[in-house]
Amino acid sequence: MTTTARGPLRPFEIAAAAVFGALTAVVTVVTGFIPVGVAQVLITLPIAFLAAGNRMRSAVAATVAASVVALIAGGPFGVAALLVLVGVGVLVGYAERRWGRNAVLVVFVGSVPLGLAVAAFAVGMLLLFEQSRILLLDSLVASMQGTLRAFQAVGAGQDFVDIYTRTMEFLVDFWWLWIGGAAVAGIVGSALLSFGIFRTVASRTRWSSPPTEWPAASATAPAPLPVRLRSVTYRYPGSTADALAGIDLTITAGEFVAVAGANGSGKSTLARILAGLDPTTGLVDRPGDVGLGAPGGTALVFQHPESQILGRTVVEDVRWGLDGDVDGPGVEALLARVGLGGLADRPTEDLSGGQLQRLTLAGALARRPALLIADEITAMVDDASRTALLDLLAGIARDGTAVVLVTHVEGEAAAAGRVVHLDRGRLVPAPAPTTRTVSAAAPPAVTDPILEIRELTHTYAARTPWAHTALRGVSLSVGRGEGVLVVGANGSGKSTLAWIVAGLHRPTAGTCTLNGTPTADLRGDIGLVFQQARLQLQRPTVAEEICEVAGLDHVDRPYVAAVLQRVGLGAHLVDRAVDELSGGEMRRVAIAAQLTRAPRVLVLDEPLAGLDDAGRHDLVALLGYLRATEHMTIVVISHDVHGMEAVCSRAVILDAGTVVDDRTVVA
Repeated sequence: MTTTARGPLRPFEIAAAAVFGALTAVVTVVTGFIPVGVAQVLITLPIAFLAAGNRMRSAVAATVAASVVALIAGGPFGVAALLVLVGVGVLVGYAERRWGRNAVLVVFVGSVPLGLAVAAFAVGMLLLFEQSRILLLDSLVASMQGTLRAFQAVGAGQDFVDIYTRTMEFLVDFWWLWIGGAAVAGIVGSALLSFGIFRTVASRTRWSSPPTEWPAASATAPAPLPVRLRSVTYRYPGSTADALAGIDLTITAGEFVAVAGANGSGKSTLARILAGLDPTTGLVDRPGDVGLGAPGGTALVFQHPESQILGRTVVEDVRWGLDGDVDGPGVEALLARVGLGGLADRPTEDLSGGQLQRLTLAGALARRPALLIADEITAMVDDASRTALLDLLAGIARDGTAVVLVTHVEGEAAAAGRVVHLDRGRLVPAPAPTTRTVSAAAPPAVTDPILEIRELTHTYAARTPWAHTALRGVSLSVGRGEGVLVVGANGSGKSTLAWIVAGLHRPTAGTCTLNGTPTADLRGDIGLVFQQARLQLQRPTVAEEICEVAGLDHVDRPYVAAVLQRVGLGAHLVDRAVDELSGGEMRRVAIAAQLTRAPRVLVLDEPLAGLDDAGRHDLVALLGYLRATEHMTIVVISHDVHGMEAVCSRAVILDAGTVVDDRTVVA
């Protein structure tokens, strides 16, 4: 039985309240300029989504924040109107979460007393402020008399005039009845309309689904170690197969344990069990509270770092939720320890994927955890940074913190003191090493340039104190059917170049054109696979995602299965929820979706990150096939060059935003 979490707002709840509160405030201000009453219903939607997936105190926090903006924009009456609409939103969201199919009936029944309360307030205020009531009724009478004269001017008969006059007298004499009735009808109608819009949007998203039930914060000091797993099994809701089965594992203080296995083997699920997620069956025994995110407890660094970044700047993110426990020198030393020295004031949106991963590790270490779980934290960093991070994890373990490293790379696992291997959710012996070979791509003669970059410069937050130049004077030509590998250390500008080539950014200076047309003006000609593939997958299931990108108006499962096979994924993933995929599977699904559009240029930002050996080999073979048989132009942005000679015949090296070398790859 799931119990309601207690205690103060947790970090993800604060983040959700901030986002939806800001959205509510913006919608409140915008709808104030729209002279259409139904537009006000939009104010209810952000709070409805917040109430559907979080504790009620999150909605309260968002309401308080939005009320401040409403007070400034509309005064006390603006706040009153906002509170009424927020009440409707809370009713809609909570009804959806609690009653599901019967939610519409609950919304109707619950909106009636809310409407009566609003009606009583409106009538009471008009009784209290008599002059305002007289002014309102006089305005109504004057308006109706003007309308009556217009009807008389076009020949309205005396019977019509008498009925119209009696109606006007009724509205004046029984003003409390029609004003109260209009308030009730308005609230009930707004609630039902809001619910209809909410249900339509929710059916295409997973925003309304409750988040994973992590353990509630405890008033006692965390004591996560030693932790013992006995016959632990976990099955995701709606799945027909176990993600983990019969796991027996013990972890003690100061251990450095690596959890290794192929994509989809259950590594990330095991990490979440160790972080406090309740198993479907089995026993997880620890001496006290897991203390997830608490000082001295358990810290979990996710596979996708962008989901853990909450601060506006690097230093704000490290200090998030610590109530000033980390001083300035302490932050600088911590950032230097993870390779982010000197970047304390850098905006987090300017960081590369590898830098984001280091930042999440710094935030975890700031809490001095007893148990640190690192889920594929080396996937987005270069070789030198990977070695440094592994040495750092080993040092943390020597200092007494238990470290669990989730990885698919056997070489990384060897750095740990103990390695456990997973295969299809079960513990297995270490697999025998395998060797895969690839053929090097022949350097083509570039006689038909298709992609031209000339003196390209890009500055983030230009003309502000936070300006940061990511690229400086980059020039590059890419021929039709050519494969180009762009390499460089984290922060060298690789991802910025990928986004400009794909047309998502316009360069600050210089040009980037495809057959003479600026890439920012093209749609569909260039496919981009993001460094963080999860950000690219917008639909709940794999089938819906691929069919949406392909432009199909329905889900064609055989077509999706064929597309998945093209990138080395099985047909069993057709109906799999996107959130249940491993990081490597997400990346291959994103690539498959882009291939459905038959782009002239395919840009891949760190495509090998998070893939096991088999997945890397299959992806490299696929990209090589696309070049050789379909003459597709491929630009790969990567710090991981192993095996890419089968795809790319030329490497471009970036350093500090400039091209320092442009040469032929030698296999």
